[in-house]
Amino acid sequence: MFAVPGWSVSADGLKAETAGSNKGDAGGKKRKRPGRPRDEAVTADNVTQLYESVVEGKNPNAPKQDKPSKRQKKNGDSKDAHSKDNGDGKRRAEQDRGQQDGGTKAKDAKDKKKKNRRENHTTEDENEETADDGKHKTTAAPAQLPPAPPKLTPLQAAMREKLVSARFRHLNETLYTKPSEESFSLFQDSPEMFDEYHEGFRRQVKVWPENPVDSFLQDIRSRGKIRQPFKGKPGARPSSLATSPLPRTGGTCTIADLGCGDAALAQSLEADKGKMRIDVKSYDLQSPHALVTKADIANLPLEEGSVNVAIFCLALMGTNWIDFIEEAFRVLHWKGELWVSEIKSRFGPVRNKHAPVEHSVGNRKKVGKKGKGSGGGGDAADPMDLAVEVDGAEDNRKATDVSAFVDALQKRGFVLNGERSEAIDLSNKMFVKMRFIKGATPTKGRAAKAPEPGRGKKASFAPKIGEEEEKEANESAILKPCVYKIR
Repeated sequence: MFAVPGWSVSADGLKAETAGSNKGDAGGKKRKRPGRPRDEAVTADNVTQLYESVVEGKNPNAPKQDKPSKRQKKNGDSKDAHSKDNGDGKRRAEQDRGQQDGGTKAKDAKDKKKKNRRENHTTEDENEETADDGKHKTTAAPAQLPPAPPKLTPLQAAMREKLVSARFRHLNETLYTKPSEESFSLFQDSPEMFDEYHEGFRRQVKVWPENPVDSFLQDIRSRGKIRQPFKGKPGARPSSLATSPLPRTGGTCTIADLGCGDAALAQSLEADKGKMRIDVKSYDLQSPHALVTKADIANLPLEEGSVNVAIFCLALMGTNWIDFIEEAFRVLHWKGELWVSEIKSRFGPVRNKHAPVEHSVGNRKKVGKKGKGSGGGGDAADPMDLAVEVDGAEDNRKATDVSAFVDALQKRGFVLNGERSEAIDLSNKMFVKMRFIKGATPTKGRAAKAPEPGRGKKASFAPKIGEEEEKEANESAILKPCVYKIR
């Protein structure tokens, strides 16, 4: 062997091992069993005790257990099998048994705690289930709420507003420039377009100073409370239309709201219709509400003479609006009323504002010199201009002219209900409200009767081809389409 500095030990420092030394592993502690000499003599009396204590490792002084557990027996058997004859092996077996017993006890305690927790948790779950069952018995579970719509940024909200407005303008132009039959087919193929249109329409109504539906509601409520005079005892004729009762058949006033939209009129009168004995029937191209019947108002599913009041509130939209008027005449009872409300811009002014004035500079003609006897002069000025500029009359030249519309309805059996000033309301800045009554024989349209042969004056000449069609086209052009300007 070689010497390593720091690890070499001199021979003088070494101690010889004595044969009688018996030191254990635990720091030289004494490991012999106390109270029994090592060289005890073996006799016939103590051979059994010595065998049990030395070989089997039992303590003769320990009290005997009546019923040891299986786990203790198993541990004891395993420890006894590994025990040694000497005292060193016996001490190690006892220490191992103590450690294992301690670990077993700790493990048993943990298992017991887990078992208790599991039982407590099971009990709590059962209690919760029982409580939940009791709740379900008393009250039903709430329905699952729909997910909240995503919040739009200000830029996205502004863009959405523009898209909705543009969509409304496009659909509005379609309804005004096409016949109702095509519009009806369009909404049948795409029902969502109807909702889009009325969503934009509701936005437009919010900025209006007045909604004509509100004025019609007020008239129905005020006139619905007025009692009709008894038959045979007619009272004095009412002084105004507002104080006259609603027309009724059998005590009930049947109102047809034609082109009703979302049935605002019927919904507002739903609570009071029983008291006032009113029956409101609503019709439109689509049915967004349970009170609305889907139909083309040029062909209503109503019997002839079954309606007392027919209302067109911003509903004369198709190019065949005259068909709507004729259908209203068919379903109305005799002396039934027709209420119309339209935008003023659809009617032309009394005189076109772009028409040149007779005495204007651009249209002036040469006149003779003063003092000459020729007396030549230009064309006569417009009497309306002279009345305004010379006599100081009220200037109504740019006022809304509804005379052509009134004439078209008179040809189809409708006359103004009362005085012209009362039957035609032009006080609103945006709308015109007119009241008619079914009280004349139509001279034109579907309800007009053909003259009997052999009666009347003979025609001096045959009408020109296409003349009648031209007149019909001109009547359809009385109401201009309400088209928004492209921005």
